[in-house]
Amino acid sequence: MQKCAFIFDDVRIPPERQIGMHSHSQWELSCVVCGAGIRTIGDFTEPFRQGEIILVPPNIPHIWRFDPAITDGGNIANMSVFFDSSLTGAMRNLFPEIEGALARIESLGHAVSYQGAQYQTIRRLLELMHGRTPEQRFPLMMELLIAISDFSESICTGRVRALTRTEQRLENVRVYCACNYDRQITLDEISRHVGMNKSAFCTFMRHNAGMTFSEYLNSLRLERAKDKLLHTDCGVAEVAVICGFQNVTYFNRLFRKKYGCSPTAVRGAGQC
Repeated sequence: MQKCAFIFDDVRIPPERQIGMHSHSQWELSCVVCGAGIRTIGDFTEPFRQGEIILVPPNIPHIWRFDPAITDGGNIANMSVFFDSSLTGAMRNLFPEIEGALARIESLGHAVSYQGAQYQTIRRLLELMHGRTPEQRFPLMMELLIAISDFSESICTGRVRALTRTEQRLENVRVYCACNYDRQITLDEISRHVGMNKSAFCTFMRHNAGMTFSEYLNSLRLERAKDKLLHTDCGVAEVAVICGFQNVTYFNRLFRKKYGCSPTAVRGAGQC
């Protein structure tokens, strides 16, 4: 794979395929081309609308939850640029003319939403990057770094909030289940993952999640199943298996208990 100083990503996917809460070591500049919903960045949750441009510094947890009713032919669309702090550090040494701009980016400690003239400039550069080769995007990336370094019209949209030990363990459980809900997850496996013995983990889940691990996992699976019933053409039995239920009768019973209607009713009516 070719090594790149930055990555331009033009994504068009169904809303249910949008990645869950996550963080990473790269800077992320994202423009919502099509879609709307609720986003959480660090310690702040608020509605977002089509067209917004957000810069998220490294290691701030974030998630965009898209409204499945607001799509373009069933898909949401984002344009994003990802780059490491090592890029700005190297460019400061190579290009002293933009050292001030790069230093402003590196000093940013919270996510921002761009407004006004900065927004227009950044949106234009992202649109110019679309369909270009990495070589052709490089001079545009130079302009983009200068543009995003101007925070005079930006709005804070989230800061890092340190998780407590309990919150971190719950987050570990959530992420692990979100990545593996389609297969069997044993108590031994999940308790080892969070660094606890089985007995302590069971007590932890009851006290902090308000349910057993099995109930927690099944609730997640049912949410995924309902989403697939609403937004795919998969049959009920197929959805059950895809979401980790090997017994369709058991799946139907749990689904009706949680949502007050059968999976077939959701498929037929579009909702319970």
